[in-house]
Amino acid sequence: MIRNRFIVRTVNSVQEKAYGANTFLRALGLLLVSIAVALVTAGQAMGQVIGQPYRLSDKEVEQIIHRVEKQSDRFRSSLNASLDKSRFNGSRREDDINAFVKEFYQETKRLHDNFDHHKSTAPDVESVLERAARIDGFMSRYPLTSRAQDDWAALRTNLDELAQAYNVSSRWGGYPVVGGYPTAGPVVSEVPYRVSDREVEQIIHRIEKQSDKFRSSLDAALDKSRLNGTTQEDEINAFVKDFYAETKRLHDHFDAHKSTGADVQSVLDRASRIDEFVRRNRLKKNAQKEWSNLRTNLDELARVYAVTWRWAY
Repeated sequence: MIRNRFIVRTVNSVQEKAYGANTFLRALGLLLVSIAVALVTAGQAMGQVIGQPYRLSDKEVEQIIHRVEKQSDRFRSSLNASLDKSRFNGSRREDDINAFVKEFYQETKRLHDNFDHHKSTAPDVESVLERAARIDGFMSRYPLTSRAQDDWAALRTNLDELAQAYNVSSRWGGYPVVGGYPTAGPVVSEVPYRVSDREVEQIIHRIEKQSDKFRSSLDAALDKSRLNGTTQEDEINAFVKDFYAETKRLHDHFDAHKSTGADVQSVLDRASRIDEFVRRNRLKKNAQKEWSNLRTNLDELARVYAVTWRWAY
């Protein structure tokens, strides 16, 4: 009898402990689910993936870009109407401002395209603002109709909003004025680099040449690695393609005497993605060596354009 009561008490004790353990596990599970839901909700509220260059949600940034584009169309319309009725009609100054506006439109479209492909960066925004500063210099120097001035002021407000979203400083104040009209780019004393044109051109050529060497060694290394045929291989190929496109764009702007620090920053930003991949994945020594050489060339480019740049390690 005593033995039976002992067995009953033991069984009850085990059941109570099991119940307590199950209760604890259920409570822990509910807590973890709550945390997960909270994180998902916060992510949806922010709409932002870690590593994105802007502070707002994708939807909010897209709305800002749309506002910039819409206001740009309004400004362009009022500007054209104003120029047609001004003393600038048919003059070189009209050609200048039209060139500034065309470049601004191109950079804005490029930013939008990169945003749509989740590749937009702060340098993309800086490049838009660089072009906008040239327009601002013209509008400050030559007041046109009140409508054109008002439309430009509204567009500047949109651009300030864009700069804030990407944590970029908007720098207004215009470009140098030579011969009575704003220049299409910086004058010689205001070139964005510290050395001669020839030296900069040589650096860009070295980067292009070294880029080809790296790309060749990278392809060979990937073909003989575990990454061959994987999404990681597609990823690095996309990074290299973007880097080549930005390098060509820098070269084109340099040839047209329109290169800026933002162009160089954009090249370096794409290079940093390649650098991260190379660091994460052990490739063959030749690929590592060629990338190290290319990094040295890129450091030289950053230095002559006075761009502050530090690699991740």
